[in-house]
Amino acid sequence: MIKFAKKVNLPLVISDNTIDFYEETAGLENELEGGKRCVRCFEIRLQTTAEFAKKNGFDFYATTLTVSPYKNADLINSIGKKNEKENINYLETNFKRNGGYQKSIELCKEYNIYRQKYCGCKFSQR
Repeated sequence: MIKFAKKVNLPLVISDNTIDFYEETAGLENELEGGKRCVRCFEIRLQTTAEFAKKNGFDFYATTLTVSPYKNADLINSIGKKNEKENINYLETNFKRNGGYQKSIELCKEYNIYRQKYCGCKFSQR
């Protein structure tokens, strides 16, 4: 992400968040993909993003999670709205609409960006 941001002259903010995902999802290891573990993951990601946005003076926050055809955009957006903070709004998105997912594939090829075949946690590799 850092190399891509530099290449396209995109400002990049990197959080120093240290929440232990595996501690936060203990007991949910055997959940199916898209189940309670994923919901908890979305909650963690969006909560910490909202807190970071508030701490750093942003007006809005959003997520790219909705680009995936395997992710429930309505669920993600509802969690995002719940995490809105004072003067920080969540920008509802569904990036897979209007060919967004296909566009993401094309851009990754164009910029030689690695795309993994799983969400990110070791449980989703199964």
